[in-house]
Amino acid sequence: MVISSPNVVGTFEKVLNPVIMDAATLQDLFELRLVLEVGIADLLFIRKNAAAINELETIAANESKGEFFRISNEIDFHGKLYEMTGNNTLKNFQKLLLPVFGYVTKLEKEKQVSGKVTHRHLVQLLRNGNKEDFRMGMLAHLKPHYDRLVQKKDQPILPEEK
Repeated sequence: MVISSPNVVGTFEKVLNPVIMDAATLQDLFELRLVLEVGIADLLFIRKNAAAINELETIAANESKGEFFRISNEIDFHGKLYEMTGNNTLKNFQKLLLPVFGYVTKLEKEKQVSGKVTHRHLVQLLRNGNKEDFRMGMLAHLKPHYDRLVQKKDQPILPEEK
């Protein structure tokens, strides 16, 4: 018998299949992502380094290319933020949230969602600001998504799958 540390994220990975997730589950996962990304500032400021910020800056410089590239860029940028925390569980958990990107991108096409704080702005806040500046910048970056959450309760937040 061998006893080892359980792979918490691996356990979730077995049950979070995007093919069988309904709109409500995808919405819940997206809301979890929002909370994590606003709360990530403290770890980023403890563990950030010039090389990681430079890599993030390179990713951010490509944010305005075509639609497919935009999705890829979003995944790369936010994935790098999770990686920069140095927390392997958080980094692996971010991979579980990848199905949410496709779902939210579908919503963005329908609602034309865009934030005023870009990835480039966030990089500058990491480089020259403090953790509270970054936290507020991330909140502003994600504001269109939070705004959508305050819709009336009787209106669906996300369209149902068709």
